[in-house]
Amino acid sequence: MSDEEATPEAKLNIATYFIMNSPPGEVHDVVTDVTKLLNDPRTLSDAAITKIMRDYNTEQFVVANDPDGVPIMVTAYGQVDGESYLDPNTGRVLKFDHKKQKFTEVIEKKQVLDETISKFREKTAKSLDTYLEQNFKQGKCVGTVYGSDNGKLTICISARNVNLSNFWTGGWRSTYSLIVGTQGESEIKGSVKINVHYFEDGNVQLHTSLDKAAKLNLSNDAEATANEITKAIGKIESDFQAQLEEMYVNMHHKTFKAMRRFYPVTRSQMIWNASAHTLNTEISKEKPTNN
Repeated sequence: MSDEEATPEAKLNIATYFIMNSPPGEVHDVVTDVTKLLNDPRTLSDAAITKIMRDYNTEQFVVANDPDGVPIMVTAYGQVDGESYLDPNTGRVLKFDHKKQKFTEVIEKKQVLDETISKFREKTAKSLDTYLEQNFKQGKCVGTVYGSDNGKLTICISARNVNLSNFWTGGWRSTYSLIVGTQGESEIKGSVKINVHYFEDGNVQLHTSLDKAAKLNLSNDAEATANEITKAIGKIESDFQAQLEEMYVNMHHKTFKAMRRFYPVTRSQMIWNASAHTLNTEISKEKPTNN
């Protein structure tokens, strides 16, 4: 093994990897620990941490309250610049502190969508809110619908359940995109990502994802189209959850079973009858000793 020390670039890449893979609710602890371990403020500078956190926040769909207490999602789809993000429900642009994960102020800038697309976006956002209320825990999930004048809607869902005192945390992120304003059969493309961390007396993480497209029928009726969209999203996410549950069952009956020894180290099958072991003990006690 070489005794050469890693280059500053290599150290920064390693630090970036650990921070970017922080489970939901744990990124600040990871940044603190990585900073102490690296102990090199020139390599992991304040500017470097800010950049990594910017990438982390947008990748993880981090949610924070605006100055009025309304939860806003930070995503690449609403990014105006490095520190400014769009709230599509109001058209406002807000400044975000990536290190503190906090919105600090509202910038005097607004997005104005085409009137027709705006109607589709608003109806879809309303239908999405109903879907989230019915399928996710209250206060744990936020949905956002972005629109553009070319008719493209991008739907983002970010759910987190953090319980660090009981050694577990989990996050759900899903993204869907489609073109509205047309009639007939269309396609919605979806991506779902899940990250779960359990660390009581160990350190176990689950990372899984799904990319899937679905067909749906669109119309010029914004409300009917919105209902079709959330119906398709519900089908994709319910099927994915069912697949995960099936995987857990198979893991218990097949994967873990295959990892265990068929025979113990004695190469003999274990006799599970407790009476047999009791009888064997009694016989051993009664064996005569040689004089």
